Amino acid sequence: MAPGEVVELHEPGPQHLEVLMSWIADREQCLQWGGPVFRFPFSPATFREDCRWDELAGGVLVDGCGHMVAFGQYYRRLGRCHLGHLVVSPGRRGQGLGKRLVRALARRGCAELEAAECSLFVLKNNAAARALYRRLGFVPAEHPESFPWQDQCDFLVAPAGALDESPTNH
Repeated sequence: MAPGEVVELHEPGPQHLEVLMSWIADREQCLQWGGPVFRFPFSPATFREDCRWDELAGGVLVDGCGHMVAFGQYYRRLGRCHLGHLVVSPGRRGQGLGKRLVRALARRGCAELEAAECSLFVLKNNAAARALYRRLGFVPAEHPESFPWQDQCDFLVAPAGALDESPTNH
């Protein structure tokens, strides 16, 4: 990892919204990150609304220099801690920050929501995210509800314990 090494999970603040918006540079990235219903191009108001900034709990990973390096959200869905809008700064990808983000959000979200499992959606063509989630212990599951874009993504679940940072799970 390098620049500003130490990475900690913090509450997202207003200063993070503009940075986050800058990471989603085109329609394809918006689809990968926000899913098929996220509007693009977006304005600050539509971005805030579509990612449910004011409704959902979340976290930002901040490096030792105070720079936001990753973002994600979580909420209760079907009795699980559901993770969403997971993203790592474009300049910091490939450094293990996605793994750290998922683990930190899962730990916080499962504790707050008293959930024993995590879930998430991933687009079928998002190979990098799919590989990360598989390495972390997520497996495909049937989603008990139908939704308009279900043919474009998979629903994955993992026991909260599989996502901890014990030596056997690195």
